[in-house]
Amino acid sequence: MLAALSVGSANAALSFSNAEQTTEISQTGFLDLFDSNLGTLTGVTLTLTGSETTTITLTNNAAQSQTVRANGTVDLFFSSSLGGLTFANPLVSLSATTGFVTLAPGATQSFGPLTDADTIVMTPLASLFSVSGGGQFSITCESLSGISLTGGGGNVGSTQATTAGCGASIVYDYTPTTNRVPEPASMALVGLGMMGLAAIRRRK
Repeated sequence: MLAALSVGSANAALSFSNAEQTTEISQTGFLDLFDSNLGTLTGVTLTLTGSETTTITLTNNAAQSQTVRANGTVDLFFSSSLGGLTFANPLVSLSATTGFVTLAPGATQSFGPLTDADTIVMTPLASLFSVSGGGQFSITCESLSGISLTGGGGNVGSTQATTAGCGASIVYDYTPTTNRVPEPASMALVGLGMMGLAAIRRRK
């Protein structure tokens, strides 16, 4: 069993998830580094998540009906305190749409809550995360949100109320460090062998 453990692998996972807040957001969470005293780190899987919830209100200011579609967007930009860990930003781009709707002259209509979420899975360089004694590093996400209209001829006004949040999780794949301890049966055999040697010497 000890031999199997010495060549096997184990997993450890840590995560955080921030509740959605009114945009624009700046949220930070912390993840543990891998303690190299536990073994040899062989792989890292880092997962970053983002979500948005938005309510969009449209007003037709024209004297005739207008067909329009509104998209509420949130771009999430990630950064980290861990040296060498960088992200291509915006890393998560979210979009929630009303779909095409037709508004009567002077009409106002609200749509929502509209939601979107996305997950990005990364496999960064394992050596960045392996530290004797472990420790922590932070991941921060910041948002830029907005709204865009298609149709309406410039005659449709819009407002949005948006919240967003982000989170992260990390999984370490590693080969554990094991100290071989003699099994009781092996120790007994060694003891019997030594007794046998002592008996032979006495006979001589």
